[in-house]
Amino acid sequence: MSDKPAPFTNPRNKITIYKITIIYAAFYALMKGYAIFNGSWFLPNLIISLPIVLIGFLAWWQLKQKKTNWWFIALSIVVVSLVRYFEQDWIYYLNQNI
Repeated sequence: MSDKPAPFTNPRNKITIYKITIIYAAFYALMKGYAIFNGSWFLPNLIISLPIVLIGFLAWWQLKQKKTNWWFIALSIVVVSLVRYFEQDWIYYLNQNI
């Protein structure tokens, strides 16, 4: 056997996942901005994009502070998955009730 560490214990993997999170959040914000400028509902799309943008900002800040945590990675995966899964329903709900 080799003395290589397990993939989840390697610190470089956490840094890579943080960078992917930042890039995804920036791309998501750009796509929501593009959708809003092309006539989509402003306020519902803005509200839906806030959790992902916040996660991207927190990931960037933690990466700059050199503080990476697996719990943040797990939380960001759960939040992004939930927002993306329920996005259309929440946008319609927010448009009807705001």
